[in-house]
Amino acid sequence: MKQSVRRNLSKGADAERCYYLGISHLPMKSLLVISALILSSSPAVADDFLYVSCEMNGTHKKTAIPSGDLISEVPLVNETLSFKVDLTNNKMRNHLNTIWSDIRIEGNQIVQDEEDNGKGYTGQIRGVMPLNPPGPATVHNWLKSKSEHEVIKAEGECREINSTVFEEVSKQ
Repeated sequence: MKQSVRRNLSKGADAERCYYLGISHLPMKSLLVISALILSSSPAVADDFLYVSCEMNGTHKKTAIPSGDLISEVPLVNETLSFKVDLTNNKMRNHLNTIWSDIRIEGNQIVQDEEDNGKGYTGQIRGVMPLNPPGPATVHNWLKSKSEHEVIKAEGECREINSTVFEEVSKQ
């Protein structure tokens, strides 16, 4: 057994663990500071997931094709959307839909920008929210079928939530 290992063994189990972890050279105060930083990390980011709730205001407008006549225009007032963002795999989902969508990170923003081509319609889903909430969010979605064109535009403010809040609103 090496002399340094024997020396650490004589100091007790904690010293032995520090030696084997490769941190025997760090003073105890440094270890306490590192531990405090790890334990004080944001509760909204856990296991590389970010949980966000956004209060949105905007409009949902439907027009007839080809006439362009207004079918309906509904205000979106205080619509709350909650999101689970997988930062490792660049995916997210909201509390209403269990389907994961692709995202990308641009600076301090999470961007969803996808084409949506379903049976009988085409569309574009575009949303931007902060990577480090709180911060602003925007949505500009459109869907088009043979007879209708829908546009959803909204702006709002996002804040961090924890995973428990997301799971609760997902059950409703």
